[in-house]
Amino acid sequence: MKKLLLILFCLSILYQCSYKNDLEEIIVDIKKDSYNDSTHYNKDVNVVFLKECWFGHDGCYLVDMYFKASDTLRNAKIFLAAADLYDKAKYNWITDTSIYITLYDARGDSSVSFKASGTLDGRGSGIGEID
Repeated sequence: MKKLLLILFCLSILYQCSYKNDLEEIIVDIKKDSYNDSTHYNKDVNVVFLKECWFGHDGCYLVDMYFKASDTLRNAKIFLAAADLYDKAKYNWITDTSIYITLYDARGDSSVSFKASGTLDGRGSGIGEID
């Protein structure tokens, strides 16, 4: 009986440790108009402010995220047009292919939060409201 209780206790501790690790919030600087698309690893996220966007806005943010799917590194790109200027981003992975992300101004109080996601086959991406 004691062994069973010990095993159950250890399993619950392991679950909590892995759950907390997935919810780790990461803060990054938003790059301005320069992006080096060279070496990336699983769970990398880059955020870049682009002065000129291909869809006609004067400025937009590119969120480029990388994740493993079927032993292949995939990526998803999300574009967001915003009137405010942000210099920091914080995010956490909520699934293997999705993040909650907040773009914010470290010196002010403006921010925007959204969910960014990709597909396991690497063919699509999406943006949505945080549940």
